[in-house]
Amino acid sequence: MIIIGIDPSLTSTGICVMSEHGQVIESQAIQPKNKGPERLALFRQSLVNLISLRSNVHAFIEGYAFGANNQREALGELGGVLRLTLYDQNANMVIIQPTALKKFATGKGNADKIAMAVALEKQFQLEYPTSDQTDAFWLATFGRSYLGLMPNLAKERLEIIDGIKNPKVKKKKAKKDE
Repeated sequence: MIIIGIDPSLTSTGICVMSEHGQVIESQAIQPKNKGPERLALFRQSLVNLISLRSNVHAFIEGYAFGANNQREALGELGGVLRLTLYDQNANMVIIQPTALKKFATGKGNADKIAMAVALEKQFQLEYPTSDQTDAFWLATFGRSYLGLMPNLAKERLEIIDGIKNPKVKKKKAKKDE
């Protein structure tokens, strides 16, 4: 079994490949120089190269930041390409919303990139050259926790995982008859 954390970005997608025991097998930031379909093809091929020869792949990908307004369409294309590639490679996939990941890593759902890096250094004595790789590490670590491979998790982290596994369904308010 391998766990992959993917932090999608048009300019620097972070990927962390981790063993079920928490050993980092590979960490990288894919930083394409091109745009459009060529960029999407590079992301797809990079992901295929990472997982095509592996079995029992569990991918944890950061979801869309719905409040963001810049390059939404291009980010949607990237997200679609990554998800379809994982599907085509028979990877198990779980989407983690950015606020859930930040809260899991730091205890605060609105943590910035510096807080994520500080939490990584404090909890794992690790440092990565890009914030994308840091986030990818946290996504893979979240994945290990989600899969039950990290015993003795704090109650707060267990609650975050439960929220992903069992999302609350918002009920629509009934319209009043006039």
